[in-house]
Formats: sequence, structure tokens, C-alpha cells
Amino acid sequence: MKNGYKMQDAFERLYKRSKHFTIEKMDLLFYPYLLIEFEVKYRGKLERLSENVLVMCDMWRGQYSMARSRGEFVMTDVEESTLIPVKIDKMQAIKDAPRTVYGEIQKAKRVLNIPDIEYENDELVYKPFFIVECLNDDKETFHILFDAVTGDFSLLNA
Repeated sequence: MKNGYKMQDAFERLYKRSKHFTIEKMDLLFYPYLLIEFEVKYRGKLERLSENVLVMCDMWRGQYSMARSRGEFVMTDVEESTLIPVKIDKMQAIKDAPRTVYGEIQKAKRVLNIPDIEYENDELVYKPFFIVECLNDDKETFHILFDAVTGDFSLLNA
């Protein structure tokens, strides 16, 4: 996935949040996701609700989520050591993904009848993150995970 934030952007965004730490180092890593497209087909009067949907499978932990859009991707050469390995079997990920679509349909309570969900295609993509090693005012080390696509960040340990 295309970086929305470069390393300098991450520095600036984190330092705006607090001045009570220093950034010691920042490493880029790439996290694997399987982007799976399904065609959701309703029958009869509900046929107008038919659509294509995208499901993202976290290929390390096996968690699923609906994707709002395909996103923007770039091809780039990276060092093997920066890639998080894929632990989830691709075929199993595709087989289990329709449960996420069913769940979203049930949450939306749009229809009583469950539509047909047909696999269309998939693509393995990698999302860039920065692992930021920091020192607080007491010189204790902690780490922040910075999403280089969205600019979101979270504390990994304290």
C-alpha cells in the first residue's frame, strides 16, 4: 500500500503529540494482508443491493475486516528482513472470509435473506509501518507502532 506518511512525517506527528520523549530509532517494516474481492448477489426484489465488496485478511494473525476501497498500491523493492512473514494459508483465508461479509450484512440488518457471496479475486499486499523506539524522561525505553498509510499510531509497550 502506498505510504501516506514518510519517516520525517512520523517524527513530526509524534513530537506534536508530546515533548516528553526522544525518538532513538525508527525502522520500516511491511505487514502482509490478503485483499479479497467478493460479489454479493441478492435475488428478486433485492437484486438492486448486489455489489462487490472487499475483505482484508491479516495474514499474520488471521483477523478479517471490510475494506472501504481497494486503496492505492505501489510496487517497490524492499529488503526481505523488513517483510513480516505470512503465517495464514491463503486458501483457508479465502474460504473463511465470507463470514466477515455475512457478519457485516447482519450488523447492517438490511435484509432477512442471506445473499450469495462469490469469490472474485485476491491480491497479497503489504502495508508499511514504522516501529519507533523511544526514551521517556526517565530514560525508559518504549515502542510506538506508526501506520505509514493512515498516520495512526499506538503504544506497543510502556
